[in-house]
Amino acid sequence: MKSRKNRRQEKTGGKLTLQSVALGCTVLAAVLAGAWILFPTELEKAVKQLPKLLNIPQSEPAAQSSLPLLPSKNETKTVVAPSDGPPVSINLPTATAQPEQTPIAAAEKKTLPPMTCSQASGRLRTFLDDLDKKNYIQDFKLKQPVRKQLDNLKEKLAAKPPAVVRETDDLYTVIGNTAHFFRVIGKDNILLLKSILEHEKDGMENMAAALHAASIGPDCPADTVQLPFNAAYEYSVFFLNTIGGRSYLFRREARTRLLTNYYALLLIDEANVRGLNSHGMDISGAIQPLIREIEATNQLVRKDEYLAKLRELAERYPVK
Repeated sequence: MKSRKNRRQEKTGGKLTLQSVALGCTVLAAVLAGAWILFPTELEKAVKQLPKLLNIPQSEPAAQSSLPLLPSKNETKTVVAPSDGPPVSINLPTATAQPEQTPIAAAEKKTLPPMTCSQASGRLRTFLDDLDKKNYIQDFKLKQPVRKQLDNLKEKLAAKPPAVVRETDDLYTVIGNTAHFFRVIGKDNILLLKSILEHEKDGMENMAAALHAASIGPDCPADTVQLPFNAAYEYSVFFLNTIGGRSYLFRREARTRLLTNYYALLLIDEANVRGLNSHGMDISGAIQPLIREIEATNQLVRKDEYLAKLRELAERYPVK
């Protein structure tokens, strides 16, 4: 039997051997890590040579897949199941090349043709006929359809245009212009118009475009609700160049005021084209202020269209 002393030495020797192995592995790992940091390329080469130096058999490299990552066309491949079952044919999806997105050339961009008076008349007729079905319109208890009511107002406004010449010669003319619509069409009709503008504000821009097209078009049907061109010209000068007209617009909300000024400028430009600017109205000073106002607002859906047209006018009517 081994003595107690010999057994203690064997245990101690075993512990020392394990500690020595662990310490050696730690030192080897630290050396390899440092070498990998300092000499990564050389160490990688050495690691690759270890199997040859130690005569360790190397496994065969995995065969590369013959399937392309992005097949250029539909292909059928035969795949053998791991259980040595019958081969299965599968269709690989085709990777379709996406066409390059090229910007549309300026010449290819199509713009909508201007609205004809006949088209405008149809849109106005549909819009006004639909108003008769609205509850807020029925509350006015009109004795005739809205279209007929507005047609009568058109006749009154055309027959009694505002004073646009020598307005400031006397206070009576200024006051008369300020209350022009009240004097000509009356309180009830003003409330009717204000109610329509309030309830139909989402379609106001389209209707304003239709009214403008109807005013300048030569082919309007007889029943179109429109101001004759001469009357529309007088009211355009009224809104742009008189105290009464300007004060009336400043009492309206921004969308109505901006649209009225915009189409007033277009009407006077049309009058210049036709040689009918009888009052010699100069619109050059009114264009840039309106551009700045429209740029600053977010209430107009067709804002870009208005700005493009106004900048075109600014080039043709430079400030003197």
